[in-house]
Amino acid sequence: MTPTTITKSKHDSEASQKLLLNFLKVTTVFGVFYVVISYIIDFPHGMVIVGTATCIYVTSIFLHLKKLASYRFITNFYLTGLFFIAVVGCSYFSGGVYSPVSPWFVLIPVIALLLLGASRDTLFWLISAMFIGIVYGVLAFMGKDAPIEYDIATYKAFFESSCWLGLILITYLVSSIFEGNRNTALEVVEEKNLLLTVQQDEIAASNEELHQQKEELASIVEVVQEKNQVIEKQNAEVKSSILYASRIQNALLPMENKIKNYFKDEIFILNKPRDIVSGDFYWFEKLEDCAILVTADCTGHGVPGAFMSMLGIAGLNSIVFQEGVYKADKILNHLHDYIYKSLQQDQSTSSDGMDVSVLVIYDTLPIAEFAGAMNSVYCIQDGELKELKADKKPLGSNHYGKIRNYSKQIIDLSKPTVFYTGSDGYQDQFGGKDDKKFMKKRLKKLALQVHKELFSKQKQVFTSTLETWIKEGQEKQIDDVLLMGFKVDRAK
Repeated sequence: MTPTTITKSKHDSEASQKLLLNFLKVTTVFGVFYVVISYIIDFPHGMVIVGTATCIYVTSIFLHLKKLASYRFITNFYLTGLFFIAVVGCSYFSGGVYSPVSPWFVLIPVIALLLLGASRDTLFWLISAMFIGIVYGVLAFMGKDAPIEYDIATYKAFFESSCWLGLILITYLVSSIFEGNRNTALEVVEEKNLLLTVQQDEIAASNEELHQQKEELASIVEVVQEKNQVIEKQNAEVKSSILYASRIQNALLPMENKIKNYFKDEIFILNKPRDIVSGDFYWFEKLEDCAILVTADCTGHGVPGAFMSMLGIAGLNSIVFQEGVYKADKILNHLHDYIYKSLQQDQSTSSDGMDVSVLVIYDTLPIAEFAGAMNSVYCIQDGELKELKADKKPLGSNHYGKIRNYSKQIIDLSKPTVFYTGSDGYQDQFGGKDDKKFMKKRLKKLALQVHKELFSKQKQVFTSTLETWIKEGQEKQIDDVLLMGFKVDRAK
């Protein structure tokens, strides 16, 4: 083992130990905070459960500082307290799948991945989180509601706000870790490149010491190669983490078979993230007398966009399943309030938000409702394309003020109707022989050309057209791309 490798291993060990200690300190503070919250809302189960978990965190800190147990043992001991006692116990006694605590399950595998890497332990925590989510979902489906041991009528909003505040702060910590790793890698590259430049200048300036300079140069090249290997490994680890995050994000999207069964296979979904994880997402749910289909384009892409998409999915689940809101315009109004409050945009200059379209398709009536926030939808009837224009104001973003009221449009479905919805990634892509944007006009023309084809064929055409457009312009994909096409035919 070379000195460079030893130094790197020591650095990684120290970084992991520091990361674990930071997580222990932060969750201990949150534990004390939520014990106080449980006391305020008269939630004795929460006080006992979170208090027990906090004791585990404090014990873990003691074991860690005194080096009385291995890193892996302390990490899994800490995750056990976080998962089985604090999250599972507290969410069960506060509503199960509908509990304000339930979104914290998403963070369990993320924290495990950061602390333990892509290991069997991490896989165990991922499967455990998914399993508990499935169990809660099945219990809710069977009508066996989890108990709610606090005054929900009085303290629901306060308890939900407290839970989301903690989730946002933990999410910020995870984002900071990714940013810190990226900056560290860039600093190492710049430092070594500078060192190589200095050595090369010295070789050129002194012919008398040519042999010695060559030896030094060879040594420097060796160091650079070793550092490049380190950087490549770090990049691979970051990419592995993002790939893992992509699996989690895809698990939150609705099952494609569920959507295809509703539309009788007359649908395609073209979803092409720019950076593995995506800021575009779609959401679907079949209710008693209607189906709700949502497509959204969040600010940013990659990891920041993915966090926004997870916030949007959580908001839709809360609005539809907990608040019982089914009207297209009302869903947009509630989702804006949810994002605005979650990101605390009344106290900041945050411009984060999302462009969203909502379609509510009724089963017993030949109509559909549409409401859009900066995200229009196309529909084709009798060979004529119509653009259902969205309101010119996004969800979230304090640049447009706090109050938003979105309008609703009614679509007649007495005739077979083909819809196209998604994000602006397709039409905004640069390419072609003149290296310009694809634009709405081309997208509408292409939709009219293929709307009578089988939807599997349509997906092939849209995909190949986009790839050819990018290749001709010698461009790269500049944004996430989401495009869905589907048909509603009441005669079938």
